[in-house]
This record gives sequence, structure tokens and C-alpha cells, in this order.
Amino acid sequence: MGVDELYYAWNVAHLNSAGILHYPTLGARYVSEQAQTPIAVIPPTRVTFIATSYFWRKIFGTGSIAALRAVACLGSVFTLLLSVLLIYRARGETWALGFAALMSFAPMQIQAAQRAYIDGFFTLIATATLWLLWENLKKPDHRFLPWYYGGSLALLVLTKENAAFVLTGIAAILVFHRWLKVGQLTRSTVIATLAGPAMGVLLLTVVIGGPSILIRTFDLNISKAYDTAYVVQNGDGPWFRYILDLIEMSPLTTLLAIAGLVQFRIQDSLGRFFAAFFLGSYLIMANVKYGMSLRYAEIWAAPLCWFALLQIVSLAKFARHRRYLLIPVIIALLCLIDLRQYDLYFVQNGVYDPSPREMLQHLNILK
Repeated sequence: MGVDELYYAWNVAHLNSAGILHYPTLGARYVSEQAQTPIAVIPPTRVTFIATSYFWRKIFGTGSIAALRAVACLGSVFTLLLSVLLIYRARGETWALGFAALMSFAPMQIQAAQRAYIDGFFTLIATATLWLLWENLKKPDHRFLPWYYGGSLALLVLTKENAAFVLTGIAAILVFHRWLKVGQLTRSTVIATLAGPAMGVLLLTVVIGGPSILIRTFDLNISKAYDTAYVVQNGDGPWFRYILDLIEMSPLTTLLAIAGLVQFRIQDSLGRFFAAFFLGSYLIMANVKYGMSLRYAEIWAAPLCWFALLQIVSLAKFARHRRYLLIPVIIALLCLIDLRQYDLYFVQNGVYDPSPREMLQHLNILK
């Protein structure tokens, strides 16, 4: 059991004893204890994950860790389903089938379903937000879609502070919308993009116990991160750190995704949509000192699998009439390689949080 899991479990257990209405006490206790703790610990601002796990425990009578892992597992499963639904609605069932295969075998997605990580659950909210933004752009006259989209943005803020990365990617989509040509950007979509996160911050302020508690929570969490040895050793690096980590975790899929990102077809509106999100969020994520982790990169799982699939189809064109046989063979090969990578890191060696040093050791690059 990892350190993060222990703190999540403590929060769920506290709510189980005190009741969900006493959630603000988590904020006050965090501020009091974090000030005396030399390392950064999980803040209670991750409301949706903790609260959902609390309700799971109440309904099904499980322990706190079991509830957290069940919610995390469902997060990964529904991330797969939502992302496949997005591809299906954008490009049809054939493309969705190939994408589903790649997404199903993504090592970090499998791992997120096995542990009490928030990252798989957060990726679900991020994927739902992207899907709803896509639908808003494609159906500008729909009355309720902006409300759903704004609600998902509020949930994003209530789930994890990494919402800032997703919002940056969304901002890139909206800023470059005229050139992306992925639909019609309406005033209601813009308003929802602004109002959703604002509502999330307001709700978070109320739930956590007030503005002073919220500000102090983030201030302590950030300042203590700079004093945490593990974060200092593993949370920094050059701007291409994430690219190296992704290659170490999923080598061929990542390389194909990079190639697909560089030369995706101009007529592929979904590719343009994903490219703006990926590049916009990457620009921020790759420049956060002591704030890098491969687990954070799970929000790119769907875009990277899509770019890899585009590149596979592009390469298979050289086979002409045999391309329909070659494409599933390549996809199957990538799935087997990714499954092997998952087995190497998480089954054989029991990796909890895949850091660059640890991955290089298991690849026999570092001895």
C-alpha cells in the first residue's frame, strides 16, 4: 500500500465515522497537521474522489481501501468507455474498435485500475469534459450541452488541482478554434468554460471550510513539496521529460503517437482537437518544477492512442490491398508490447509510482 493510498483511506475512514457533513473538518485538520509534517501529504481538496469512495463504503460495506480501489477501477473502465464513445461518434465504429484495443492495453490505464490512485478517476472527469466540449462544438444549438459541459468543469476542479492542466488544454482549443475548424464556438460554450471552474472553486471553498482554509491548504501543499525528498528526486526534469517517460512505459505506441501528432491528416478534425489539447496542456505540465509525474500524463491517454492509430493507418497504406490485414496485426503487436511493459513494471517488480530512475533500472539501463 502506497503513501497516497493511506492518506486517502484515512480521509474516507474519518468521513465514515463523522459523516459526510463534517467534510470541512478534513480541511481544518489538514492545515493543522500539514504545518507540523515535514513532507507534503495528500490534501482533502480532492473532494469527488474521497466523497465517492465514502459513499461506496457506506453502500457496499467495504473497507476504505477497497472502496477507493473500486472507485479508481470504475474510473479507468469508464474512461475507456467514454473515450471509445467519443471516437465512435467522431469517426465511426471501425476507428473506435482499433482505438479501443490500444486504449485497453495502455499500461498506466491498467495500473490505475488496480490501485487507489486518484489519477484514473481524474482522467475520467477530464475525458468527459473533453467529450462534452467536442459535442458542444459540433452541436452549437443544443440547449443543455453547455450546462453539462460547465458541470463537468466544476467537477474537474473538485477532483484534483491538476484541473489547471486540463483547463490550459481546453483554453488552447478555444483560442485556436478558428484554425482548428472543429465546429462552431458559441457564447454559451465560452460562458460555460468560465462559469464551470468558477463554480467548482466556489463549491470547493464551501466544502473545505472557507477561503482561508483553502488558500492555506494549497500554500502548505506547494511549499512542503519543495521539502519532500521523493518529490525533489523524481518530480523535475527537462521539457521533454514526459516524452522520455512515455517511451519508457509504452515505447512503440508513444513513438507512433509522436509521428502521428507531427503528420496527422489536415482533414482529421478530431486530430486537430486532440493536438490542441495535448500541446496546450503539455506546455504547462512540462514546466512545473517538482510537479512532474507519469501518472499526471494519463489525461493524454486518449489523444496519444488516437495519434498512434492514425499513424498505423497511414503506414498501412503502403500495403495497399493488404492494409486491412496489416492494421489489426500492428495493433495486436502494440497491445502485446504494452501488456509486456505492464507486466515488467507493475507485476514483476511491483512499481507503485513509475519514476524515471525506477523505470530505467527495470529496463536494465541503470544497474
